[in-house]
Amino acid sequence: MMLRLALTFFKIIVLKQKPLRYVDFNITDKCNLDCEHCFAVNFKKIKRPRMQIKDYRRVMKEANKLGAVNFSFQGGEPLLYPQLEELIKAAAPYKNIISITTNGTLLTPERAKKLKKIGVDIFTISLDSLDAAEHDSFRKKEGTFAKTIQGIQAALDSGTHVTIGTVISHRNIREKNLERLFDWACKKKMILCVALAVPAGNWKDQGDILLTDDDMNYFFQLKRKYPYVRIDFEANYVKTGCGAIKEILYITPFGDVLPCPYIHISFGNTFEQSLAEIRSEGLKNIYFKSYWQKCLCATDKDFINKYILNLNEKKEFPVDHADVFVSDEKNV
Repeated sequence: MMLRLALTFFKIIVLKQKPLRYVDFNITDKCNLDCEHCFAVNFKKIKRPRMQIKDYRRVMKEANKLGAVNFSFQGGEPLLYPQLEELIKAAAPYKNIISITTNGTLLTPERAKKLKKIGVDIFTISLDSLDAAEHDSFRKKEGTFAKTIQGIQAALDSGTHVTIGTVISHRNIREKNLERLFDWACKKKMILCVALAVPAGNWKDQGDILLTDDDMNYFFQLKRKYPYVRIDFEANYVKTGCGAIKEILYITPFGDVLPCPYIHISFGNTFEQSLAEIRSEGLKNIYFKSYWQKCLCATDKDFINKYILNLNEKKEFPVDHADVFVSDEKNV
């Protein structure tokens, strides 16, 4: 791993290349919850062939050649995926970082230990509030908070790294319960990675969730106060900003390659093209060839109004990039 990372930085600094870092696989649309903000509902009506273990193995090898060192599995709820253990083994955990994004309610001590033994390095567990009623309301199922806390403890007891995933929006950014959550994570020395609210999926018609400039300024004030709070823009190899396409890819269960979980625009399909070809196409796009300094789908009002809100009118997802972006927005 250290040798691969050293080679990666050589390619970035000396050869001016853009190695891939991270691939996020949506492996199932099944879930035991019905969360208020779920974006994955856009993929539930798709009736195309799904990726099998052999397909995942092939794509992960292609991703490694492009520089990827981290594979993440999410959903839906990935713990409901029947071949999860086989998939983890196929991801070559001896040479890659393996993470699972889960709501935590199904993560028992026994399962956490088993997944850790197979090769899981990180559990990213969704927690929206330390107020049980508020968390349960957001997840639309009573008793969720208690099970999530149990899942977090099971993951910690297994010796696996735990990251907390929390959604922030205009509705909750100034709520005391959010700051309590930040404080709790810091005291436990757990990284808390925030996801910015996006008007997609179940929130497609919820314009009041969008963070304003004042909201973001307030968030960065909180972030300085709570050093364990993170945002995706900080996870890049060298530059801050949106790492979509350059360092991160999101792949649906049907092989569609998207810039991120929230931008439901496909630059290709792994059943039809290589990952290198698809990524090369994505890097031609003006929004993804450089490290955009605003979250395109959450805080860039121009992109949201021009693309995200228009996408919400579509009946089938994801939408092909050629049907979305006009020619003057590409390097042609």
